Amino acid sequence: MNMEYNGEGIHALVCAVEDLQSSNLIFIDRKLKPLLKCLAYYPEFRTVLSYCNQGFDYDAEKRKAFAKLGDSDIFRLPKNPKTLVALVSNMLVEFDAGSMDIVTFSSKFFPTETKQASFEQCCVKVIEPFKLALVGLVIDGIEEEPKAVERTVEFASSGLHQQTEYLLVAIYNAVQEAQIDDGERQDYMVMLEGFAAALDTRDSLMIKAIWLGLKKSLSAQKLCAKEIEKLDDTLRLYLVTK
Repeated sequence: MNMEYNGEGIHALVCAVEDLQSSNLIFIDRKLKPLLKCLAYYPEFRTVLSYCNQGFDYDAEKRKAFAKLGDSDIFRLPKNPKTLVALVSNMLVEFDAGSMDIVTFSSKFFPTETKQASFEQCCVKVIEPFKLALVGLVIDGIEEEPKAVERTVEFASSGLHQQTEYLLVAIYNAVQEAQIDDGERQDYMVMLEGFAAALDTRDSLMIKAIWLGLKKSLSAQKLCAKEIEKLDDTLRLYLVTK
């Protein structure tokens, strides 16, 4: 469904986001309200937000997004624009209401040398993608999503996550300490994050697919041989691999 818009709303959104991004920490609350008012005022944003929130389970998506990898807290922004817009718009409401503090959130998930720098990283990694996804849905229009080709999901035992958690932490720590360049280290962090997310779903096929890639990459660098062997045994035990 295409919608009418004249560009005024998008311009107002861009300005509101820029004001928030350039804000000093003590003025953040004042900058959040204009952003939310902008979303509420323009009909094209109200239409998209209503569409994105249909059937959206905020608590469940928030649990998926707020995760841990080893000793680090990570924020997994959804890849789907509809889910991304729904999640971040609800978070903005929580930030404004005070039920969640944006400075604490920024410092926890985007730690840097100062709280101000962490907030700026939060804007880059969360607010900016939200703006782009929302504008994209306004410009391109919203359509009923095509039905995905269904497959029967074989779920791994609920105990698998608990049995593998300490091994993931050990791999994470080993990668952090390994003599590899920063680019490779970051790639491993992404793969570990993806594997942890797959374990959360308990989808046996997804777990197996991501593990095969991670295992091959670690083995090529001669990293974590003991942990790989133990993880292989655990996955076989829980019928994920053969």
